[in-house]
Amino acid sequence: AASLGRCVSALTDHFSRLSLDIVVVLGDRIEAFAAASAASIGGIRVAHIHGGDRAEGIADEAMRHAITKLSHIHFAASAESAQRIARLGESQERIHLTGSPAVDGLDAIAPATAQEHAEAGAPDFVFLMHPVGRAEADEACETHAVLEALAAHGRVLALAPNSDPGRGGVARAIEAVAAQRSDRVRSIGHLERERFIGLLKHGNVRALVGNSSAGLIECAALGVRAINIGPRQGGRERADNVRDVASGDAAGLARELDAIGAWKPSGKHPYLSGGASARIAEILATGDLAKHGLAKRSTY
Repeated sequence: AASLGRCVSALTDHFSRLSLDIVVVLGDRIEAFAAASAASIGGIRVAHIHGGDRAEGIADEAMRHAITKLSHIHFAASAESAQRIARLGESQERIHLTGSPAVDGLDAIAPATAQEHAEAGAPDFVFLMHPVGRAEADEACETHAVLEALAAHGRVLALAPNSDPGRGGVARAIEAVAAQRSDRVRSIGHLERERFIGLLKHGNVRALVGNSSAGLIECAALGVRAINIGPRQGGRERADNVRDVASGDAAGLARELDAIGAWKPSGKHPYLSGGASARIAEILATGDLAKHGLAKRSTY
């Protein structure tokens, strides 16, 4: 909360020095909420990408819909999200179904080579788990259990969590399991998008496991399996590449891992077929600012 306040203040200073027509934000994180707040209250139009989605997170669901009400132009990633924005009282002329920028460019990224896969520890699974606001001991306990289950089924590359409350517990568990099971688990702080997508495309990677939105968006478009753990992505649209396992359900996770070979995602998903970035850029460059005016009236 303190970081959010500092961010609003700092962005207000930056925006006041710039001659801006529109501030573009994406998603539901605190930096997007800070930018939308500073711009909207400061009399600058806000364009919001990925509004109308559902995902519980910690405060993500509330922040995403708050950003919608602060925004003047809406770039929805799916038809359901566009409908949800309208139900929040936003006028149809402000809502544009563009698809998700996360899907753009995936086809241009080559699968990881055999050498690149080997350098990453030759993983069968990529693990990306973010905290969900519990005590660090609880976050550590679940992370440890999931990593042990994965290690029993193959090699694991574990990526660092985000900075939400509880991060320390996830990070410490990754470090501990990687030290104890160095033959099966390797940890790395971050992978650039090209390396991350390339690794997911490698034929020997069997699934992305954790609670990242990448499992439900990028992996859906790639036709890559994703085992989603716990409530963080609760309510988000799912394609047939996703299997959900409740927090603490060790038996459920084991069943999904045991049966993973029979699970063949189709690659069908609700986020359109690419080109979202070009659609968004075209609307920003040529759109009628009068139609997307600062003054808004709710439709309900």
